[in-house]
Amino acid sequence: MLLPELFKNYLQVEKVSSITVKNYLADINHFLEWLAQKTGIKHQIVGKGIFGLFTEETLNEYKTEQLIKKTPLSTLNRRLSALRKFGQFGLRQGWLKENPAITNAGSNLLSKDQDQSDKVLSEFQKQLEKEKISPLTIKNYLSDLRHFLNWLEFS
Repeated sequence: MLLPELFKNYLQVEKVSSITVKNYLADINHFLEWLAQKTGIKHQIVGKGIFGLFTEETLNEYKTEQLIKKTPLSTLNRRLSALRKFGQFGLRQGWLKENPAITNAGSNLLSKDQDQSDKVLSEFQKQLEKEKISPLTIKNYLSDLRHFLNWLEFS
């Protein structure tokens, strides 16, 4: 049985409403697809081993990228709630030692500073493209910078 199906069973045992189950499954699948794009590791192959990548750093990167993509806060916060529940599921199964799930995003995160960071990252990306840097290298540079900016924001 695939991980999302196991999570669905867990939610049903927890007596979560059917609408919440549907939304949480969509949100977890969104996260797992994002994670597969970032790492090349698919949950369909590694199963519960995916929890080795379920870290605070990974979740913060996901949150930061969603903010940069201007995901509506209500959608992002629902996704983060689903990830917190997914972390609880991992704990209950013994696949996690602690739940690294992170707090919701607030409107204060979408400040002028965030807009300025987005502009700087965009300009940096354009400059790298002009210099004919490989798309994978550009992606990695931007990811590292987002990690750093996220760290600055939360430290």
